[in-house]
Amino acid sequence: MFGELPYTLQHSTRLIMLDLSDNHFNGSVPAWIGDKLSKFEILSLRSNNFDGHIPQKICQLQSLQILDLGNNNVSGAIPKCFSNLSAMANKSNQHSYILFQWSSISTNFLYLSALLVLKGREDEYSATLGLIRSMCFSTNRLIGEIPKELGSLVEPRSLNLSGNLLIGNIPDKIGNMELMDSLDLSESIEW
Repeated sequence: MFGELPYTLQHSTRLIMLDLSDNHFNGSVPAWIGDKLSKFEILSLRSNNFDGHIPQKICQLQSLQILDLGNNNVSGAIPKCFSNLSAMANKSNQHSYILFQWSSISTNFLYLSALLVLKGREDEYSATLGLIRSMCFSTNRLIGEIPKELGSLVEPRSLNLSGNLLIGNIPDKIGNMELMDSLDLSESIEW
């Protein structure tokens, strides 16, 4: 698939997952995603040709648990408003299903699996999925410092900022991400 994301997609207000990975979509990540598609739990636009800045309106996706913009041409600073992503910031939020792939095994059973790609390694979590929350911005052209506000997100299991043009120090508040299993800043920070 190629071209820009169709504007009419904003009318699909009941979507909780959108995975358009490994296509040839281009243009900016549309701001209307944050305005109109507020129920998103998973947004994966990995490995396309998106460019421009990450829209601030993405921060309005209060249910967002997985955000993957890796391997695009996204540039600019990481939005400080990511600390507003309450599904990643709120420890008491127990909405705990993630669907990346699903297939019906029988009429009464649904097989669930999530595929998490970290630094080229694919990990599949299946059957009894826990709460997997991830933010991936790898292999883009993001600039500036890592926002200290990301430390307000205590739920993410992984944060991948590898392969960008970030500067400065790792914020102390990153240590507040109590459940972090994977932090990838490789080939990303210029001191």
